[in-house]
Amino acid sequence: MSIKSGLLQKLARVLLRKIKNTRKPNAKKTDWKPKELPGLGDFNDLSQREKAFQDLPLSNRLEDNLQLFRQVTGESYDVNIQEFQSGPEKVPAALLYIDGLVDTNALEITLHSVKVDIFLTNMDEVHKKNIFETTRRRLLSVIESRTTGNMAELYYGISIGRTALLFDGTARALICETQGWNVREVSEPSAEASIRGVREGFVESIRTNTSLVRRRIRSPNLWIESMEIGSLSKTELAFAYIKGLVGEEILGELRSRLKNIKVDGILGSGYIEDYISDNPCSLFPSLLSTERVDRVVGNLLEGRVAIFVNGSSFALIIPAGFDSFLQAPDDYFEPFPLGAFIRVLRYISFFIALFLPGIYVAVLTFHPELLPVPLLLRIQAAREGVPFPVVVETLFMEIVFEVLREAGVRLPMIVGPAISIVGALVLGDAAIRAGIVSPGVVIIVAFTAIASFTIPSFTLGLAARILRFLMLFLGAAFGLLGVQFGLLVLLIHLVSMRSFGYPYMAPFAPFIWGDMKDSLVNLFWWKQVYRPKLLGYREPRRQPPGQKPQQPGKKE
Repeated sequence: MSIKSGLLQKLARVLLRKIKNTRKPNAKKTDWKPKELPGLGDFNDLSQREKAFQDLPLSNRLEDNLQLFRQVTGESYDVNIQEFQSGPEKVPAALLYIDGLVDTNALEITLHSVKVDIFLTNMDEVHKKNIFETTRRRLLSVIESRTTGNMAELYYGISIGRTALLFDGTARALICETQGWNVREVSEPSAEASIRGVREGFVESIRTNTSLVRRRIRSPNLWIESMEIGSLSKTELAFAYIKGLVGEEILGELRSRLKNIKVDGILGSGYIEDYISDNPCSLFPSLLSTERVDRVVGNLLEGRVAIFVNGSSFALIIPAGFDSFLQAPDDYFEPFPLGAFIRVLRYISFFIALFLPGIYVAVLTFHPELLPVPLLLRIQAAREGVPFPVVVETLFMEIVFEVLREAGVRLPMIVGPAISIVGALVLGDAAIRAGIVSPGVVIIVAFTAIASFTIPSFTLGLAARILRFLMLFLGAAFGLLGVQFGLLVLLIHLVSMRSFGYPYMAPFAPFIWGDMKDSLVNLFWWKQVYRPKLLGYREPRRQPPGQKPQQPGKKE
């Protein structure tokens, strides 16, 4: 029994030794843990993580790169890491992309080009160190790609829809162009509707917006520069201009202001407007915002610059003048007399929306002798029994109309207009029946609100709505003298404003007679021989003179 037990013990020792020898390599693989970067821990702040992430090189080992990538991105469910073995040599490789940002067709082309969708890659006897170059040459024939050795550049590539290919044995990655996500179709802008104008408006994709401009200006002198703004959002921004037409001083100032923007994120063109505006504290906008393609193209042809922000359907135009905000697309698609009448009517409506309530209060309070006696008696008879002074009546109705207008904008599109219109009618009639306000105040406030709707620019209309209350208080306190004082201060402010060095009130101040052809009125197209003097001075003539149409056989 002792001999048998000794033999069994020896046999058990040999078996245990063999089991240990076979487990050692596998144990190393399962227990292997890559080095964790100090700045990417769970308790590190954002600034520490960003500092550790910048200039982070890739490793020769695929496992190190994938582990590092997981430390950077965490357990994000939309970040896909597909590991596979490439070629007959079974070289470990990985495919990195973000679901929802890539085009599935482009991704399939990328997979098919390296043959990872089947077992063999047809890379006959490719050495492990050469498989990266072989794959890169193969991809060049089917899809655009670039290389990088930096983890920050790798993640930025996949964050905008590209796909990264990593191979074991090389410290570089292939970044393939596989971008593709759902984009809103090009449609007519709802905020700037036109009867006879172009029906195309910008969308939230910057590439689509720049292509819409390229379709209409097919000159190689249309230059588009791009940059990224936002340390976290990495928002793509582009500005377009016609080289040789726009002033270089405007471009230099624009580049300087954009480069000085240091912020974590940019979510729309409104953010950029606050950073580069000459007059950020003014109620009047100094940058023109528009969704219309034809409006942007028209301003580019005059010597201006258009700014596009990825994720925003509004383009910014610089420099902008006061007259730009009172121009509408229909002005240029109607004959001269009709277009001129509409524009003059729009100027008159702007002053009505700004001054009418203040003038009404000032006249009834301080200057009733300016009204005809029958009209004055009718107004006073209608105010019989109203317990409030005329300024309180007007202020109350103005606030009610502003609340209804804001409610109509915020409510769903189906019920918003109906509620705002019905609410105005019901409240106005109820206020008159209750004796709180007089019918004259309701007429003045309603007409003022209707006049403000004729302003094409929403920002300028909002400025008029705010300044209307100031003019109302000045008229109630000082009469017409107060309204005149408010007008004088307003004119001084407007004349002193600049937009990238361009006078805000040009061509009215400074007065430029040649530019009046497209400011207060818009003349015939064949009359507009020259570009605006302060904008298109590098190439002032836009067409030869003498193109007035004539009847056959008739000579002037």
